[in-house]
Amino acid sequence: MKNFFILSILLLQTVVLRGQGIITGSIVDKTTQSLVEYANVALYTQNGHKYVLGTVTDVSGKFSIENIAFGNYELEYSFLGFEKTETLKIRLDKNNPVANVGVLELAESFQTLDEVVVTGRKSTYVTQIDKKIFNVGEDLMSSSGSASDLLENIPSVQVDLDGNVSLRGSENVQILINGKTSNLMGATRATVLQQIPAKTIDRVEVITNPSAKYKPDGTSGIINIVLKKERKKGMNGIVAANVGNNDRYNGTLSLNYNPGKINFFGSYGIRQDNRNRYTYDNRTITNTMTGQNTYIDQNTNGPAHPVSQLVQGGIDCDMTKKDNFQVSASYSYTNMLRNETTFNTYRNNSKDTTSYFSRFRRNDENEKNLELSAVYEHKFGEDHTFIIDYTHSSAKELEDNAYTNSYFFPRNPESRDHTSIWQDEEENLIRADYTRPLGEKSKMEVGAELELDNTDMDYSAEDLRGNVWTSNDEKTNHFVFDEDIYALYGTYEAEFGNFGFMGGLRGEIARIQSKLISTGTIIPNNYSNFYPTLHTSYRFDEKNELQLNYSLRVNRPEGDDLNPFPEYKDPFNVSSGNPYLKPEKIHSVELGYLLKSNVTTFVTTLYYRDIFNRMTEVSKFINDSVMWTTKENMSSSQSAGMELILNSTLGKWASINFNSNVFYNVIDASDLGFSDKKSTVSWNASLNGNFNVTKNLMTQLNTRFTAKSLTPQGYREPAFILNLGARYNLLQNKASILFTVSDLLNTYKSVLNIDTPELVRRLERKRTSQIFYLGFTYNFGSSSKKKEAALKYDDRL
Repeated sequence: MKNFFILSILLLQTVVLRGQGIITGSIVDKTTQSLVEYANVALYTQNGHKYVLGTVTDVSGKFSIENIAFGNYELEYSFLGFEKTETLKIRLDKNNPVANVGVLELAESFQTLDEVVVTGRKSTYVTQIDKKIFNVGEDLMSSSGSASDLLENIPSVQVDLDGNVSLRGSENVQILINGKTSNLMGATRATVLQQIPAKTIDRVEVITNPSAKYKPDGTSGIINIVLKKERKKGMNGIVAANVGNNDRYNGTLSLNYNPGKINFFGSYGIRQDNRNRYTYDNRTITNTMTGQNTYIDQNTNGPAHPVSQLVQGGIDCDMTKKDNFQVSASYSYTNMLRNETTFNTYRNNSKDTTSYFSRFRRNDENEKNLELSAVYEHKFGEDHTFIIDYTHSSAKELEDNAYTNSYFFPRNPESRDHTSIWQDEEENLIRADYTRPLGEKSKMEVGAELELDNTDMDYSAEDLRGNVWTSNDEKTNHFVFDEDIYALYGTYEAEFGNFGFMGGLRGEIARIQSKLISTGTIIPNNYSNFYPTLHTSYRFDEKNELQLNYSLRVNRPEGDDLNPFPEYKDPFNVSSGNPYLKPEKIHSVELGYLLKSNVTTFVTTLYYRDIFNRMTEVSKFINDSVMWTTKENMSSSQSAGMELILNSTLGKWASINFNSNVFYNVIDASDLGFSDKKSTVSWNASLNGNFNVTKNLMTQLNTRFTAKSLTPQGYREPAFILNLGARYNLLQNKASILFTVSDLLNTYKSVLNIDTPELVRRLERKRTSQIFYLGFTYNFGSSSKKKEAALKYDDRL
């Protein structure tokens, strides 16, 4: 408690300088008094009405225009779907260099869509002192794909064949939904992301060095997925349906009803996929004592047929002008059937075949995910709020595997075995947050969090002996993982001139227990730590800004990582966790430069990560044929890199977003018995282009390349993918027809190479990635105005 007392009084300070003249304010919906994000704000001269500067409101509905020469101006603010407000006259001089216009209101427009003049497209990329915001409304994958598909098009983010998400090459990334952690984003998050329709996502925030407000988990930072939220009056909604090749389809229905102070919202989505998976695994095993080699080849092929459904709903109630209460729930169900066959060839040192057999697996998986959330917010005044929220989430998964082994050489009777894996995860999160301004240009934020996690994993195995199924006690096990985290945090930010500073400190106490129920063993792992964060910025002028930030982060092992009981995938492969894994500690530093013009945003970032107790996957041999895969802590790992992001509008006919990441990686795994330090330079790049062929027809190209990258025991080969899409708007922009094709050249695959004294391995994995979709989307009610409005911004901003 002493540490927590220290934390509660340690709030770091900051300051920021502006230019000659400054205009600030915020924009709200006149009817609902809700904040309006990304509204247009433009400044014109009173004499001649010449455009001077512009910006958009941030996620809090606020705006700030800086470095304005003294003089007389007119301020215009607008957002499609609302009435355009006429000019607001402002004078800036030496006696009044700062104009705070307060809260500006926008009234709802009742014009039909064909009366709205569209002048541009919404900016797809917005930067803030601690995050990068990617608005995904124009991404065609947002109309046909899942959240997983959409993330593939976000700069700095990569998604592999199994749906695992990485940020700047690291899979140790924390994924939030609407700014909150969820148990659904734990071990099963790859599946959950494939269930969420991309159509429901408003924007994606990439936070590589989060402030102390956020959990410090994740080596590379945070990806925050913000779902769309509608508050327009009346009934409105969206219906979308897509049909793909090889019996694929998905559909989404979103409804919103707002009679006044209460907003009701809900959605339903269904998705069926159909993908083959191919694996080619070639190993050369060397007995280091005799020098004799053993060769094992495994070729696996099998289709998977997942069907998922997602239901969401909630109520958003403005009880008073200062009090808001929200309650929401989501439930998803996924059933996947996979039939796959693995052909196994075993050869001796002379490369003579000594064994050849097949192993057929019928895999039936069922997943149920539930999340309940309640949030209360009280507004004392502008930027002065108290929020308390509670979230309960659970993820239940049953995996049933029935195996049949057929022996071709030498001939032996057929054998059968069966495994069942039950996993039950529950999380309860309570958070309280208080924010208060400490003047016009500074504010503080303090909060507390309590997170209680429980994971129950039950693995049972049985063999068919004669006509009787008999339990295999050597393989059957039961493991329970409990993790409780208590946290306090505080941040402080302020402004002085052109210099900005935001600092914070977070303190945590973690109480962890790994319970081996089968053996009656309990392994505790309790620890506490402070996690400081620092963000600074220096703005040379309206177009040039320099940012420097630091954070101390942690990557905690999850239940699967700690479960020591083995999982037998086939006669040659066994995997298990390590109950003695330690959390990784990561020091992360970034230096970024931002250059903005009316049509282009350019960001370059130098970053450095120093990781202690890095967790890595290690493969070892139990005997001449069985490979055991587990996780270990190695001494350290360092990486440094440079990231480039270019977002540009080419008139009214095209826009591009280019992202490149070049990094240097050093790995020291000598304490695990591998070679001394290894280092390499690797890189990846992506390009996303939107092209307006006609007024109603837009095409999109997306391509991504990942170069060779280093692992502790080897390397990963390069990968490349090219996606194309087109959208045609009709019925006065209320509807659209969509066509997309992913992996047009059918080149996307994953290849891992391992090269150690006892093992040389090449593992090539590929699944059906060349997918075609034809879709239709229809907007009805008032949402047809606002949803399209969310895609449109003036080109000058």
